[in-house]
Amino acid sequence: MKFDKYYLGGLILILMAFLLYFTSFLDMFIRPFFQIILMGSSKGKDVLFFGIFGLFLILSRFSEKHKFNILNKSNKFYLKLTLYLLILIGLIGIITEIYIRLVLNLPINSTFIVVNPSMTSTSIMHSHVFKSIFGFIASSIIHNIPHGIHVGNSLEHYIPDIVKFSFILMVILFITMIKACENRSSLNRIFTVFFFTCGIIGIMDGGIFSTPGVGGIFGCLVILYDGYLLDRISPLISSKEKETIINNLNENPGGEFTTIVDFKTFKIRLFQDLSKVFNNLKNHKIEINHIKVILPYLILIFIIILRFALIFAVAQTAYYEVDILNPHDSINLEDYGVISVVDENNRSIYYLSSNHNEMILLNSLANRLHSKCDSFSITWNAYSYL
Repeated sequence: MKFDKYYLGGLILILMAFLLYFTSFLDMFIRPFFQIILMGSSKGKDVLFFGIFGLFLILSRFSEKHKFNILNKSNKFYLKLTLYLLILIGLIGIITEIYIRLVLNLPINSTFIVVNPSMTSTSIMHSHVFKSIFGFIASSIIHNIPHGIHVGNSLEHYIPDIVKFSFILMVILFITMIKACENRSSLNRIFTVFFFTCGIIGIMDGGIFSTPGVGGIFGCLVILYDGYLLDRISPLISSKEKETIINNLNENPGGEFTTIVDFKTFKIRLFQDLSKVFNNLKNHKIEINHIKVILPYLILIFIIILRFALIFAVAQTAYYEVDILNPHDSINLEDYGVISVVDENNRSIYYLSSNHNEMILLNSLANRLHSKCDSFSITWNAYSYL
């Protein structure tokens, strides 16, 4: 009996996830690549990527074969629902970040770092709100999490209960993603699963402005508006799909896209479509379909510009404000260029010289303040990276 390619591929990826989880010999090869894509400092994201990718392949194929569709909706419906949920969860993360800072009386434009029992950082631009909830659940089930996998559960104590309950949205998102992957061509399905995997990891560990989070939203838009292009290309790399299209062509001559069965024909049709677009632009005629094709890329550019505009607009360039909450021990930060210090109830506010790289200063302070306070925050200075 021939084994289904999606089941086989999914099983291999899940085995890869287990291999990464229990060993470390592949870290030097896997980490550098996925650190760029997933923006992760620990290999936990790598494990999740392979595991979730494999699960999406297996479960979407299983649901497709057994026709599990309680709502009786199309994959396009679930794709739109996935997009809305990604945005909603991202916005909940941002609102929670603002709430935490208002409750603790911290600057909105700051990174909040919990140092005990382990260091966990979070900010509006890279939120770990849902990661901390997931980490709390994971650490409650798995007691011996390997070194190198950071679950971020230290932040969980600062998150309101209503937000913890909203984690159910992540479960719903996972289900809608599975349904949105069904009944697609091979290339379209792989493309969809890849961006969904990045999206669900990114929105949980990084938030709506993180690279994988933005990638998930961008992927949804590309599949929604440009997915038909992937369907045209897919038969060129899948002999089974090519055979299916040829059979459909014999049964339904002239059917849409059924003539795309070889590279030469695809190239001719592609140049015809591009020629039509350029001719319409030349004649100042813009069709709604043309706008839809470029819409994902316009939105991607908008999100990137918005992200950089925000971090530079609210940057505190004159000094770094470091709020240390519940200091347990004497703290000396003189070597960081202290401008002034304000002591309040259960809080010390240090104003430090701006002649530091923000990330280097943050990591250095985290090491210095470990076991000396509950948490601290540091204001942003994006200009320090220039």
